[in-house]
Amino acid sequence: MVSGMSEANNSSGKRAWVELEKFLPLIDQGDHRALAKALSIVEDLDISLSELENTFGEARDVAILGITGSPGVGKSTTTGALITHLRALDQKVGVIAIDPSSVLTGGALLGDRIRLVQHFTDKKVFIRSLATRGALGGLSRACDSAAYLMKRAGFDSIILETVGVGQSEVDVMRHADTVLIVLAPGMGDGVQIAKAGVMEIGDIYFVNKADRGGAEDLAREIEKSIALSPPKLISGKTWQRPVLIGEMERSLGVAELWSVISEHKMLRE
Repeated sequence: MVSGMSEANNSSGKRAWVELEKFLPLIDQGDHRALAKALSIVEDLDISLSELENTFGEARDVAILGITGSPGVGKSTTTGALITHLRALDQKVGVIAIDPSSVLTGGALLGDRIRLVQHFTDKKVFIRSLATRGALGGLSRACDSAAYLMKRAGFDSIILETVGVGQSEVDVMRHADTVLIVLAPGMGDGVQIAKAGVMEIGDIYFVNKADRGGAEDLAREIEKSIALSPPKLISGKTWQRPVLIGEMERSLGVAELWSVISEHKMLRE
């Protein structure tokens, strides 16, 4: 019998929990259709991570890469380049992409998801857009529950891509094991570097669109800012936050970026 029911007095809620319980064995076998249906249930009923864990047990541990940054810096392009790189390594990849909510339907406005279209037919890639639905911080309330289901589905890597964020939207640091901040020259990021907020939460910084002028200057500004900040400690060891430069539109620098992400992941283990 299912426990931890969010809508115990609602018959449709009870049926949804029964459906969720039915889908989980299929999800554990990597069934993407079952995963998609289960994700719709947890998002629509606002089922929390704690409810899922209390009812079905904890999922296996899979590191979550959080990708964040201002609108227009190339977050989705970076996600797409990383997917291509990980598939070349024969990894199964799950992506939780947060999009603005439609004011008419409340659903996700897919926006830059078109940049990931080349991966839609890959059976070892699963991409799910979640609407913010009024949640602050650049995320969706359902992102932790979605990550739980993706962990059960057997993905080797999970990417959490935020909606375009401002200076104070830092919630991704509480949901991801590694936070990658993507920046681009000419986007006003240099001003943000001197301020408290989103720039403080990064584990790795990536200056995208290196074909534009000013990429190296921006990278130097970030490095100066990091030098003035307290060091990050992981498992008692100091993590020197790297600043990389590349061009994700052409996958330039993606191998180096993944190498650094993997290094951060190993340090956490």
